[in-house]
Amino acid sequence: MTENLWTFARSFIVTVMFMPALINFLRHSKEQAVIRKLGPDHQAKAGTPSMGGVLFVLAAVISAVVGGVASEGWHGFMLQLMPILAFVAFAIIGGVDDTLKILKHADDGFRFKPKLLAQTLSALVVMIVMWFMNVPFVLNVPFVGHIYLGGFYFIFMWFWLVGWSNATNLTDGLDGLLTGISIIVYGTYTWIAMAMHSQSIVIFNIAIIGALVGFLIYNKPKAKIFMGDTGSLALGAGLAIESILLGIPFSLVWFGIVFVIETLSVIIQTIGYHFWHKRIFPMAPIHHSFEKFSWREWQIDILFWIVTLLVSIVGILYMS
Repeated sequence: MTENLWTFARSFIVTVMFMPALINFLRHSKEQAVIRKLGPDHQAKAGTPSMGGVLFVLAAVISAVVGGVASEGWHGFMLQLMPILAFVAFAIIGGVDDTLKILKHADDGFRFKPKLLAQTLSALVVMIVMWFMNVPFVLNVPFVGHIYLGGFYFIFMWFWLVGWSNATNLTDGLDGLLTGISIIVYGTYTWIAMAMHSQSIVIFNIAIIGALVGFLIYNKPKAKIFMGDTGSLALGAGLAIESILLGIPFSLVWFGIVFVIETLSVIIQTIGYHFWHKRIFPMAPIHHSFEKFSWREWQIDILFWIVTLLVSIVGILYMS
């Protein structure tokens, strides 16, 4: 328990202490977010630095490694290797995307095919590490049981990592929205990992939560900095891989219900416009529809946080 507190404190303090310096650096280097012209009227946010995820990802990884070694020795570090690898790999992909957006001064960075290829290679590397560490390629399907997938496990791994990283990326559209939801979902899996005596996952999650709490100080409305794809892709990949390692991958569909709704709103909107030339929602992802109804960012954040918290409580009670 003491090491858990230290892990939280390390990532929190590093993020809070160094974020002002990062904000100043990004402002002076003119590495600032590009606001989509097709989205809601967020032009007041133009010039806000992005890529804040660089710092909280770094803070979380350092704190997790130190905490893992301190609590379980180098064995603890090896157990954290898979979630850290997925977390960092997708952060790098997001970092490249953010950098290209800044250089091109456009809201599209990494092109679809190269980005998908990078995500696919990252999923493959994670799976190879799982194979070397003798993690069974078994999928626990609700109401069905355990299914051995063998080589087909890669297809699931690819779909899970790519799908959830993009789902969290879509959710990151308002100040503080994804940060707050992620704190709650990672906190939920921390509780579950404690019940399963998976200390490596506990340390990994607490490190991320500490960094996110520190980041929220600067990311709450009106945000002084955005996390960028660097942070949003990493957060989704981290949740995806740990749900697999805990043996309850499909629980993420419930605990991450807001991510699911955000993604479905985009899919439904795209299908409706493509086939019938009609918009099903005022705007997608769905959090922007609330803006169209004159909701403030804080109001939308709190609503989505409460929904996430309630489904998390229900899920934990059901699993207890």
